[in-house]
Amino acid sequence: MLLAIGALPAGEAAGSPIFWADLVLVSCAALLPRRLTTTLLRVPRWSWPAAMTVGALCLFAYFFAGPILGPTLGILSALCAAFIGAGIARHLAMVDARLLAWGEGGMAEVTRDLLLGRIASGMLHDLAQPLNVISMANANMDYIVSHLDIDEVNRQQIHERVARIATHTEGAAHILSLFRWFGRDGREGDGALTVQNALECAIATTRSNVRHHGVAVHLRGTGLDYLVPGQYGALQMMAVAALLSAFSSFFGKDGSKHKGEVLLNASITPAHVVITVDCMDENANPMPARTIDGATLWLVEQVAQEASSEFRCVLHNRKPLRFVIRLGRDDI
Repeated sequence: MLLAIGALPAGEAAGSPIFWADLVLVSCAALLPRRLTTTLLRVPRWSWPAAMTVGALCLFAYFFAGPILGPTLGILSALCAAFIGAGIARHLAMVDARLLAWGEGGMAEVTRDLLLGRIASGMLHDLAQPLNVISMANANMDYIVSHLDIDEVNRQQIHERVARIATHTEGAAHILSLFRWFGRDGREGDGALTVQNALECAIATTRSNVRHHGVAVHLRGTGLDYLVPGQYGALQMMAVAALLSAFSSFFGKDGSKHKGEVLLNASITPAHVVITVDCMDENANPMPARTIDGATLWLVEQVAQEASSEFRCVLHNRKPLRFVIRLGRDDI
């Protein structure tokens, strides 16, 4: 708009092909969807020197070309320059993404979390074996106790303890399963994977972070039964990031605990499955969620883009009020 308005005093601009070409390029850049920009930049490495060479040759030939070929060469050189500039900007953004980690915990906290995630798979595999041994020994003990010559009262007490050990062992095995299959597009022994499956696993994975029973989590909406076999892991990671931030909003700066609920609503639009995460206080009034640190938010956004999805915080009065997850539908 500014370019078009600024050309009004200069009458010769209306008859200049270069002016109209620049106006068209700027308009196309303004209307280009954001999700398309990262896709366009995922090109082979050889395209960068090729764009530099083509752009330089077009720019050189532009000064010697006539009024007919000149605008075409100018457009080609501008497109090459825009492609190179966007690639450099994206590269710098990825390199400088480490600066986003400088929050309250600093770089060490983010690095520790990333490394813990990498070594967790091996540790979980080692923990599974002792649990199997405990489970087998507990079953054998239950069989032996049933054949011991003891009074019924003592037998019942031992059976209760055996049952308690079995319950806690199964709970620990379930937690291990959640961690082993976290963020993967499938789970062992599962069939069809839906939005509800992913959200329920995210809730189960983050349940330990609530630390008190005053916060309830509710699922609702018409999109819970939508199948997401190729986006299951990404949806689970996005939901965990949103839930961790949502749960932390129920703790005051002085350590006080507040009651409320977290609502996860899944709806279907013509092009997306939209999941919103809202925090409500004990009076059912909306309350702002805590912000996600820059490094985690950037990483989750990249995961969402890889899965043809979108993860963002909807701001209200400069405070994150809710999280919105958009999954691109593949059934249309």
